Amino acid sequence: MKKMILFAAAAIMAFGASAQMSLVKDLAKKVASGNPQALAEALQAIEPALTNPESANDVLTWYTAGKAAFGLYDEMFKMKLIQPDAVDKEAMNEALNAAYMFYQTALPLDSVVEVDKNGAPKLNKDGSKKIKTKYSKEIIGALVSHMGDVANAGNEYLQASDWKNAADAFGNYAEIARSPFAIANEVSPADSVLSQVRFFQAYSQYQIQDFASAYENFTKARKMGYTENQIVEFQTSSLANMVQTMLDQNQFDKAKNFIENALKSDPANATLHDIMGFTVELKDGIDAALPFYRHATEVDPTYANAQFDVGRCLYLQAQKIIDDNPSATTKDLVPKLKPIYDEAIPFLKKAIELDPSNTKPQSVLDDILYKFEMMGVKI
Repeated sequence: MKKMILFAAAAIMAFGASAQMSLVKDLAKKVASGNPQALAEALQAIEPALTNPESANDVLTWYTAGKAAFGLYDEMFKMKLIQPDAVDKEAMNEALNAAYMFYQTALPLDSVVEVDKNGAPKLNKDGSKKIKTKYSKEIIGALVSHMGDVANAGNEYLQASDWKNAADAFGNYAEIARSPFAIANEVSPADSVLSQVRFFQAYSQYQIQDFASAYENFTKARKMGYTENQIVEFQTSSLANMVQTMLDQNQFDKAKNFIENALKSDPANATLHDIMGFTVELKDGIDAALPFYRHATEVDPTYANAQFDVGRCLYLQAQKIIDDNPSATTKDLVPKLKPIYDEAIPFLKKAIELDPSNTKPQSVLDDILYKFEMMGVKI
């Protein structure tokens, strides 16, 4: 079976709203036949209605598209059981992802105010308007019954490094998994399962550098108890990339507020404290940043970056004294510099011990030792 194209790139002539809705009604009848060829044709033909301002707000449009996509997926699934090699798995998963998107769009639109013969809204006893639904039961049934399928599709996309589709599939599963109707149908998974799904959704988003979404979903996974696959490192790296973007745009206050909010839920994250120090340093200098770097070493003494940042800032404080006093003698400088260097050395040595691959701490330490030698100071 040839891969279907759900969203053609070719330009399509715009129709009026009435013409579009007429098209949708005709396609709804075509979809009802259940014929695989008719389903595929309907999916292509309904595309203009999905973007037309009026037809796009009608539940029938999205219901028809979703029914076609789910129908096509189910037909391919049955064929796969009989002739696995005869089915295009990519097209099959594409149909499933599209079906979820269409039905999730349709569901909130399927709430219509009941009216009387004069067109006035009918009221409940409490005075609120009576609401009816037409397609929700069928939509919910399809979404719930295909939860396992969409999770499997996510795994297949993940194995193929198709990160965008993997993120979409895992996101579809996660959104449905905690919906009221999934809970009502007793198919809502345990946190241990859903947290893993959120992790893989976030991991996929991380791969395509959608760091904001990745950070959000890594956070959700951690809140549900997920601790595997270096999730803290991935979550923090996502945040660091987001902060870097803000800093590149000189949005220092925004970056600082964002980190502060992250620290409220993760106060023992040394990397966050170190990132806060970096943010403060860019705007207010090393003196303002040093307390944040120090706190990072206290939160996690094994975090090499923080150890180096403390040693580096102390070294720079000493260098500023040298720069600000160009005519000072060695005798004048030693009492001012030695206490600062003495404090910096243990941090630099610790950074070297924790991360021998980083040559910067050794370079700073070597320069301090050279200055001691030039000043005649014995260590």
